[in-house]
Amino acid sequence: MKYFIEVIIWGYPLMLVLIITSIYFGIRTRFAQIRYLKLMPKLLFEKNNDQGKISAFQSIALILANHIGTGNIVGVAMAIMYGGPGAVFWMWITALLCSSLSVVENTLGQMYKTEVNGEYRGGPAYYIFKGIGSKTWAYVMALIFLICLGLLMPTIQAAVIATTFYKTFHISKVIIGLFVTITLGVIIYGNSRKIVHTAEVLVPFMAISYLILAFIIIVFNISKLDDVLILIINSALNKKSLYGGIIGSAISIGVRRGVFSHEAGIGSSPNISASTDVNHPFKQGLMSSFCVFIDTIVICSATAFMILITDCFNVIDGNKVLYIGLLGQDYNSFVSEAINTVIPNWGPFFVSLAIFLFAYTSLFSSFYNAQSNLIFLFSHKKSFNKANFIYKTIFLVMIFLSSIFNMEFVWGVTDLGVGIAAFMNIIVIIILSDKFLEVQRDFAIKYKKKDNTRYYNKTLECWKK
Repeated sequence: MKYFIEVIIWGYPLMLVLIITSIYFGIRTRFAQIRYLKLMPKLLFEKNNDQGKISAFQSIALILANHIGTGNIVGVAMAIMYGGPGAVFWMWITALLCSSLSVVENTLGQMYKTEVNGEYRGGPAYYIFKGIGSKTWAYVMALIFLICLGLLMPTIQAAVIATTFYKTFHISKVIIGLFVTITLGVIIYGNSRKIVHTAEVLVPFMAISYLILAFIIIVFNISKLDDVLILIINSALNKKSLYGGIIGSAISIGVRRGVFSHEAGIGSSPNISASTDVNHPFKQGLMSSFCVFIDTIVICSATAFMILITDCFNVIDGNKVLYIGLLGQDYNSFVSEAINTVIPNWGPFFVSLAIFLFAYTSLFSSFYNAQSNLIFLFSHKKSFNKANFIYKTIFLVMIFLSSIFNMEFVWGVTDLGVGIAAFMNIIVIIILSDKFLEVQRDFAIKYKKKDNTRYYNKTLECWKK
C-alpha cells in the first residue's frame, strides 16, 4: 500500500504527468501565467458587481489558506536537507510551469459554476458534469474530494497543531484539540460567509507577519544574499558543485515539494475559486495562478532564504552527510534556529505560531472545499441540510480525535484519494482544453481593446446574462 501510494500515485508518474501537461498548456496559452503577471495583483482588488457574492480578494484568501500550510515551513526545510539548496531552484521552476494548470482548472471552475442559495459553487465535479456530461464521473470526483479534502486531510493539519504546541509549550493535546474544535465549530456552524471573512483576516496577517520576519533575517545577513543565490543555482545545475552528486534528488524533491505546496493541477482550488464574482472566467484563472506564485516563489522562498542565509541547515544523501550547519538537528529545527540567530530564543515560539495559523486556516479551506462537493452530491435543499449537519459534526469529531491520536493511516488514504483525483482532473482539463481556449481568446481580445464588459456565453449557466 505504502509503495503504491509513494511510488505509483505520488511518485514519478504523477510528477511527469503534471510537468508535461504544464508545458503543454504553457505553450497553448503562450505562457499566460507569465505574460499577465503585472495584471494579476490589480485583479485582486476589482470590485464585484454583486456585493452579496464573494469578492476576488476573499476567494484568493481562501485559496491561499488552502495552499499555505505546514509544507511552506517544514516541507521546504526537508527539501533542503534531502535535496540540497538546489531543490529550491526546482521548486521555482515547478511553480512557474504548473501555474499554467492553475489558470486552466480555475477558469473552468468559473465557466461551469452554478448558483446555490445566493452563492456560486463549482469545481471539478461541476465541470465534469456540465462540460463533459458524465454524471457518474462527476459523482466519483465529488465523493473523493468530499472524503479526502473534507474529512481526512484536515486531520493532518489538526495533528500538526496539537503536536507542535505539545512539544514547544507542553500543553496537553486534549486542551489544544478542544480549543481548535470549539473555535472551528463556532465558525462553521454559521453560514459560509463566516469562513470567508475569517480567512480574509487571518491569511493576510499570517503571510505578511511571516514575510516581515524573513525580511528582517535576510537584512541582518544581507552581505550573504548573493552567495545564497549562487549556491541555489549552482547546486541545481552544476554537477561539479558540492551538491552535484545529488542533483537528481534536488530535481525530484524540488518538483514534489513544489507540487505538494501549491497544488496546481490537483483540482482542489477550483472548488473555492468558482465561488468568486468576477466579470470574466479567465480573470479567476489568472488570480488563482498568482496564488501559486505567492505560495512558492514568495513564501517558500522566504523560508529557504532564512535557512540558507543563516547557515542553519544540514544536507544528507542517504547515509552520507554532505554538509553540517546544525550539529545534531534535523529539518524540523532549521527555521526556528535561523530565527534564533537574529532574535534569540524566539525561534520555537514564532514557528509554532506560524504553523498554528497556517494549519488552522487550511482547515477552513478544506471545509469549504468539501462543502462545494457536498452541495453537488445532495442537490435537494432538505437532503443537503441533513447531510451538511452530519458532515459538520463528523468533521469536528475527526479534528478532535486527530489532535490526540496518531493518524498515520489517514495520511495514506488521503494521499491515495487526492492522487487519483489529480490524475482524473488532468484528463478532464485536457478534454475541456478547447473550450477553455475559447474563453482565453475572448479575454485576450477584450484586454487588447481595454474592454472590461462582462463575459457572455449562452451555453454556460452563470454567464448567460
